[in-house]
Amino acid sequence: MLHRIGWAALVVWGCGGSAPPKSPSAADAPTSGAEEAAPQSREGGDGAASGADRAAEASTGAASSADVQAVLQLVLDDDALGPYLHLERPDRFPLRVAGRDLPQGIELTKATKPVVIVADADGDKKPLIVFTEINVASNEASVRFRYDVEKVRGSASLERRDKQWVLVRSRVTEH
Repeated sequence: MLHRIGWAALVVWGCGGSAPPKSPSAADAPTSGAEEAAPQSREGGDGAASGADRAAEASTGAASSADVQAVLQLVLDDDALGPYLHLERPDRFPLRVAGRDLPQGIELTKATKPVVIVADADGDKKPLIVFTEINVASNEASVRFRYDVEKVRGSASLERRDKQWVLVRSRVTEH
């Protein structure tokens, strides 16, 4: 009989006491730096999937649409591109952009107005910037574009620094 009592006491002592282990709450759960840095989703759902998506994006280096939006906004705001836009002309304002790699739902602005996203660059006869290449990884991005009405091509390199995208290099050339 003493043997059974001793064994039960050993099991209780080995498990850390008689109280059942506490299940961690969401507030107690450790978070990674990638989850803290990722923007909160305001789209429907309970948020569990968006947290998992952010963690997957951070681990694989895939870009979120928020990253693509931030990168493209910096490219549009670049001083090197400004002289070619001629936004004072009626056919150029609001600015129009196109590109096959543009994610759904991005919102860009230029000169306080929303940028018009055009689905078919070839079918549109109004001036527009066409993003020909958009590569956004976890901490680096590159963008190439053309603005045919001004006969210019451009490229930009960006880096994420302290959780913010920064334009590192840009070039606009006339053709």
